[in-house]
Amino acid sequence: MRRDGADYTMNPKVKFSVRIHQRGYSFEALKRVWQEADRLGYHSATLFDLLNGDLLECWTTLSALAAVTDRIRLTPMVLANTYRPPALLAKMASTLDVISGGRLELGIGAGGGRGDHQASGYPFPSTRVRVEMLEEAMEVMKRLWTHPKADFQGTYYTLDQASNEPKPVQKPHPPILIGGHGERYLLRAVAKHADICNIGSEMSLEEHRDKLDVLERHCREVGRDPAEIEVTHNARLIIAENQREFDSKAAHAASQVNMSVSDYKRSISGAIAGTPEQCIQQIEPYVEAGIRYFMLIFQDPVSVEDLQLFARDVMPHFDAGV
Repeated sequence: MRRDGADYTMNPKVKFSVRIHQRGYSFEALKRVWQEADRLGYHSATLFDLLNGDLLECWTTLSALAAVTDRIRLTPMVLANTYRPPALLAKMASTLDVISGGRLELGIGAGGGRGDHQASGYPFPSTRVRVEMLEEAMEVMKRLWTHPKADFQGTYYTLDQASNEPKPVQKPHPPILIGGHGERYLLRAVAKHADICNIGSEMSLEEHRDKLDVLERHCREVGRDPAEIEVTHNARLIIAENQREFDSKAAHAASQVNMSVSDYKRSISGAIAGTPEQCIQQIEPYVEAGIRYFMLIFQDPVSVEDLQLFARDVMPHFDAGV
């Protein structure tokens, strides 16, 4: 994304990801969607990382999905760093990268769910401490991925001639996606460690630019070229073949949450919503600004019809997909 001379366009190809919040869904339902997204040419698909509630655990499920897909990239969105020691996570990541033939995108964050941590008995320190832990974890994992033996002595983690074999397929390591938008701590961690930056959800272009101003400043301070960091845009996607069908979808969704149709439409003002042509018009300004990676939360995450419609009528406009 262009801002004051910086160009956040590490990869010029426009890519679309299927974001799935797997709460309440069976593995068979998830497998069906992932396989269809794989067939249709979506770049990646994601699962979230929570422990409490009726949901399949993120990493175990990703490993199973790796075995039943061929091309789509596997993206936890995002792992809570506080749930897994970094030496263990480095081993898990390199193993999944090997199993999948080099398809892992390691999405990770400082761990933002206080309730999930407390319910499961995990400590939930301050934001500053959690980001410090994340930064140390990044150092630990990168050393394990790139050295035969690794030592590390930090405030939170240590290594003593630790080894991690086999190494990841992707060199020097799988792309690291850091999620979050805290300006003081988190975006500094992005500047130091991330290949992909996942900033917030349904941000306007101006909001993106404001955050990227901060990221660029952190990059200058740590000696990093901001063009090395790919920027994503997250949004809900509500798509229909034509205006009549879209209005029908909106009316049904409004009734499900006891809202008027007009209030519901206002509530999705930040989403990508409408007919395929309208969706294209809403995506194009972000592409023109330099954002190339779109993470889409479909209205019905386990229905393949909307996946197919978007892939057929929107993705070809951006030369994306198969």
